[in-house]
Amino acid sequence: MREEIKRKNNHKDELINRIIEAEWSMFDEVNNEGGRAACQDDEWTFYAMRYSQHNAFSVEMLESYEQDIMDAVQEGRNLLTEKYAYMMEYTDPAYFEKNLRKHLPQVSAGKEEIVARAANLSIKFQQDFEKKYPAFAKAGRPLTGTDGTDVSLHVYTLGELKTYSVRTLELYIRDMRESETNGENIAFRIHRSTALFYGYDSLDEAERRLQNR
Repeated sequence: MREEIKRKNNHKDELINRIIEAEWSMFDEVNNEGGRAACQDDEWTFYAMRYSQHNAFSVEMLESYEQDIMDAVQEGRNLLTEKYAYMMEYTDPAYFEKNLRKHLPQVSAGKEEIVARAANLSIKFQQDFEKKYPAFAKAGRPLTGTDGTDVSLHVYTLGELKTYSVRTLELYIRDMRESETNGENIAFRIHRSTALFYGYDSLDEAERRLQNR
């Protein structure tokens, strides 16, 4: 990944950059049924989206996730391939059961419960964000559902969270709940960072400009 893309302001950025480099390498190796996707050659968008996501969370949670990545590499697993495979449990259940489930790490009932709790919290936060910034929210993924060409945020989140360890999931939920207690949920943090990447000065400016499109 090109160095000029990366944020390099502090120790947390260094951690995030290591994570994104590892994710990008995994993303580059994902095999799609229809051939290589255009987004697999779009370093800037990948970095902007993943940085915005990761920067909203604590260093402790990110360090735990980095350990998940290192464990997966040692085991010869690709977490990005697994994420997209887990998503197909919702978008194409028959294909998932026939071709994918047997190749994926088994998700215990306990972990399924934590994943569902974390994903539902993410959706609740996004709903709160949509109430204040509907035009900005509309520019992203649909919130729920399994139909259509755009995978919903709910399905995407479920797929990603299933690749996390239980340790990382617990820290993820802790950070989510702490953000709510502190007065601004994590969805606002993520989208504010995304808005800055796209040249807006603030979420309010992004909302005004998107409303006028």
